[in-house]
Amino acid sequence: MSSHMNRQFDKRHAVTVVAAADIAPYRFVSYGGQPAPAAPDKPLKEVQGVSETGARQGEALSVVTGYSYTVEAAEAIEHGAYVKPAADGSGKAAAGTASDHCGRALCAAARAGELIEVQVLHHVHA
Repeated sequence: MSSHMNRQFDKRHAVTVVAAADIAPYRFVSYGGQPAPAAPDKPLKEVQGVSETGARQGEALSVVTGYSYTVEAAEAIEHGAYVKPAADGSGKAAAGTASDHCGRALCAAARAGELIEVQVLHHVHA
């Protein structure tokens, strides 16, 4: 975990989602109830929010949809960088771009596996 990140977040809204696949905590979750993929091709695969806890397929879980929450990084991420789901389909955060993102990193991750605070934004694809 980043030395200046103490698992802070500003959870303003959350929804209950039934997991369509196993979901780990602190991951981007799609509207379809799965870990969000890197390049969704359908609206149900867009990022809805971030999982607060883990869930097995068919179980309910809370997904944070408003302001910020902690997300596990798939790689090193700079403070302020746009983020999107990792290419491996895990729902972890990876570096995004202004034209392809679903959040902004509110702190940095020096390496994969660290938890960072991410401002949850509407998923954007140019």
